[in-house]
Amino acid sequence: MLTKTFAKDDLLHQLIDSAIKFSPEASRVGYTVDYAKNMAKVSKNAIFNALSLLSSYNYGTNFSAINNQSGMPGNTAFTKAQTGYYSFGVGLQLPISQLITRKSLLRANEALVKANTSEQQKINLLVKQEVIRLYQDLKLSYKLISLSSKNKQGAEVNYSMAEKNFILGQNNTMEISSIQDILNKASMELETNINRFQTNFLQLEAYTGTDLSSLIKQQK
Repeated sequence: MLTKTFAKDDLLHQLIDSAIKFSPEASRVGYTVDYAKNMAKVSKNAIFNALSLLSSYNYGTNFSAINNQSGMPGNTAFTKAQTGYYSFGVGLQLPISQLITRKSLLRANEALVKANTSEQQKINLLVKQEVIRLYQDLKLSYKLISLSSKNKQGAEVNYSMAEKNFILGQNNTMEISSIQDILNKASMELETNINRFQTNFLQLEAYTGTDLSSLIKQQK
């Protein structure tokens, strides 16, 4: 199962995603990015909310001049009827000092978003690198178990043959003792690699917040 899983490394990508979601530091920076984005929106909206709507409305009257129908020169007269006229206008106003201040605040918040986003990418990269390191350590310790297991099996065979030869008088005490030391070292090496594998396994689980055994079983 593990040999097949480690051959494809699909598990590695799942562990990286899980670790980034599980990492307290990555979550903290993520919240900071969200906060900075919201503050940038608030600053942008504040500019429009502070704009003053100015309106003007005027009403007046005037007299209409008409020509005298008699045709006599100089007899142009003004009617007493009044005609109304209307004037309406709308404008936006914001004190220049406030406009500059709010634009500066907006730029500052936008810069904060970029800075926090960069920090988030940095944290995610560090998490990714640590997962890769732990994953590679796990793969290495697994391979070492296989190698040390074969070494122990070979040492056991040699020791078994040495015992038979010793009984037959073909080996002396020093020779069988030397072969036994090789077997003991092979056994210790295997136990060390098993312990290392278990440690790497638990470290990877703890860092990624996953049930690694279940994930391995899910691999196709």
